Amino acid sequence: MTVQQPIARAGARWTAVNREAVAKAISELTFEECLAPRELSPGRWELTPGTGVTYRFAATRRLWGQIAVRPETLTRDAGMELPVDDAVAFFADARETLGMSPATFCTYAKELYNTLMADMRIAKARDGRPAAELAALPDTELQALLDGHPKAPANKGRLGWGREDFERYAPESTAAVQLFWLAAARDRCQLALDSGLDEEALLQAALSGEERARLETAFTAAGVSRSTHRLLPVHPWQWQAMIASQYGGEIAAGRLVPLGPFGDPFLPLQSLRTLANAARPEALHVKLPLTILNTSAWRGVPGKYMEIGADLSRWLATVAAADPVLKNVKVLREVAGAFYPHPHYTGVEGAPYQFCEMLGAIWRESPEKDLATGQRPMMMGALPQRDAHGRPIASALIEQSGLGPEAWLDRLFSTVFVPLYHFMCRYGVGFIAHGQNVTIILDGATPVGVAVKDFQGDLDLVDQPLPELAGLDPKILSTLKRRPPAHLLQHLQTGHIVSVLRFLSEALVAYDRFDERIFYGILAGAIRRYQVRNPELADRFALFDLFAPKIPRIAINKVRFAIGYGDSGERPLPDLGTPLDNPLNPSQPGDLPSAQPAPEGVRHDPST
Repeated sequence: MTVQQPIARAGARWTAVNREAVAKAISELTFEECLAPRELSPGRWELTPGTGVTYRFAATRRLWGQIAVRPETLTRDAGMELPVDDAVAFFADARETLGMSPATFCTYAKELYNTLMADMRIAKARDGRPAAELAALPDTELQALLDGHPKAPANKGRLGWGREDFERYAPESTAAVQLFWLAAARDRCQLALDSGLDEEALLQAALSGEERARLETAFTAAGVSRSTHRLLPVHPWQWQAMIASQYGGEIAAGRLVPLGPFGDPFLPLQSLRTLANAARPEALHVKLPLTILNTSAWRGVPGKYMEIGADLSRWLATVAAADPVLKNVKVLREVAGAFYPHPHYTGVEGAPYQFCEMLGAIWRESPEKDLATGQRPMMMGALPQRDAHGRPIASALIEQSGLGPEAWLDRLFSTVFVPLYHFMCRYGVGFIAHGQNVTIILDGATPVGVAVKDFQGDLDLVDQPLPELAGLDPKILSTLKRRPPAHLLQHLQTGHIVSVLRFLSEALVAYDRFDERIFYGILAGAIRRYQVRNPELADRFALFDLFAPKIPRIAINKVRFAIGYGDSGERPLPDLGTPLDNPLNPSQPGDLPSAQPAPEGVRHDPST
């Protein structure tokens, strides 16, 4: 192989990931009503994002109104029409139209450059691997090969990390790390444990016998006592970048004592701050703060939920175990939470939240725990992921299952969507069920259950006095946000249907030509069957109406362009656009097909 060949291959890959980013940006920013491309003729489009420049491309308008852009057709004309090869140039062209200040543009470009660097690594690792091979990978391996948040073009911004940090700590690096351990003063470090659990169990979940002994030796050598200090894990990047300096006074006073890296190897998952035990996949996951900005938010761990985390997740698990509709739901319990407040930042009212969420930990059950033989977890956000030929993982799973797409999707919706909706209608619990928070349990290639997680900040309760909530601990009721029914419904509609299923239906229509109307007709059928089986909840179905003609259009990129990157005491809230036509509503154009159970084994003919 000549020297020029790897260079040429890298150049071609760079062009490809930039084109993919521009195609994604045009699609999502059109969906968010930030851009308005024109269809010149069937399938041929033109966009003038700024003065003196025009982009042309082939695209297809999909059911939700967004356009699916074919990246390889993108050209840019600023006096001469050339193939597109620069995603940052596209945002420079569109900066004024998008309402980005010069400062916002430059920081956003920094996020986008970081994203492109990560995408280069992922594209190289995924090169030549068909969807069927990706579909067979263990969940932790597959997460290292995924494109990330489907709505955000700059979804791997990770501001605060350099190239070496990407290489050591990013999911696509596939590099395992040891946790860094501190001895933390018990009178400063809050800890909430599930009943029947002790600190030793948390240590055993992260440290093998030999490593446990090494840590105990270091603890003793540091001259601290277990009666005054407890062991607290820290992400190794967080230790060297933030804790060592920002908690310098606590370290000098001996309230925090650095001990070093110990324990099993841990792999970062898609959310970056959640780490899975690579040596023992069934062991507890650990969620640790990272003071980096990624996908619009600083990735800390808020302390206000720590005290209720274990009790809340135990209540959810108890509810699921006793309810027949939830029999296939696996609640990934947050069995412990620790938080060490900063001595100064935390006490300042209105302090930017990044300064108040730097040191803590959440221990969460692994989706691998207690699975039956033949079962395996898969993050739901993986389903729309496509291989180099455009085939989504879902398409490969459907083929491997032996079911037709109608039957497979009916299984998926019945085991994932219906339980999420039932939690809302029966118990007034609303999950923000985006692709990372929902894990499908597969038996081979067939969906048989769902695992739900992230209850500290991504779960709200309805503000109605439902009797099912009467027995909930008052501390939980006062800590969690109480939202009106429409707000909880929006979590499910925009967090799951629009942010997960929209991309799945688009992937299946693009590759398998599976009609999106049939896709949402199957979803509607699963919901209607559930409603028929539970007539006592009729008033709740009216309260949480999934079949209304319109649903909210949520814009996340538009908000970032408008507010920039200034510090805030709260995470940024999304913006609202023109309401969307609801494809579950049968009055929409192109009436939904009859919502009946899909017959087993019936296949959709992609040639029709």
